[in-house]
Amino acid sequence: MEWRRLLMAGWWLTSLLFSVAALGHSAPQSPVEVVRSRNEAVERIVRSSGEEVGPETREKLKDIINGFIDFQELSRRALGKHWDQRTAKEQGEFVTVFRQLVRNSSVKKLEVYKADRVEYLEPVITGSDAKVTTIAHKGEKSVEIVYQMHQVGNDWKAYDVVIDGASTARNYRDSFYKEIAKSSYRDMYEKLVRKLAQEP
Repeated sequence: MEWRRLLMAGWWLTSLLFSVAALGHSAPQSPVEVVRSRNEAVERIVRSSGEEVGPETREKLKDIINGFIDFQELSRRALGKHWDQRTAKEQGEFVTVFRQLVRNSSVKKLEVYKADRVEYLEPVITGSDAKVTTIAHKGEKSVEIVYQMHQVGNDWKAYDVVIDGASTARNYRDSFYKEIAKSSYRDMYEKLVRKLAQEP
């Protein structure tokens, strides 16, 4: 359970995709190839860094881990009904702050990338949508990680990850709904801004 909690705590740590450009490929990759390439790239860096990961390496990992998230779509799903109630300016502000918070959280628990083995199942592709299922094994434990993706141009981007049945986008939405119900959207947003300002 501890390993699963680490996966959930870092939520998008194990979910975010590596861009095709960053890997130097000119031809588009399939959804499962994108996930596999990203995982292998992160694992190489984490394992070679040992116990100490310096600031420069952390920034590189943030780029790799978060390089293929569709933050606009993730933000829309995370805010749910409150997204359409926001002005275009408010939506843009939220995406900017939310993106940085996700980037920062993605390098807090890098041990989740040290799985013994990862299985990649055949992707389920329906038009411009895709579902890529992986199973990460560590010792006798395993965790199912499902990447919900869609095609933007020639690229596959992730907008949600489901870890053992728990949707990260839905978890964020539940949290945001509770905060907004307590006060208002503006109060919730300003709390996120303060949180970001306190992070190193």
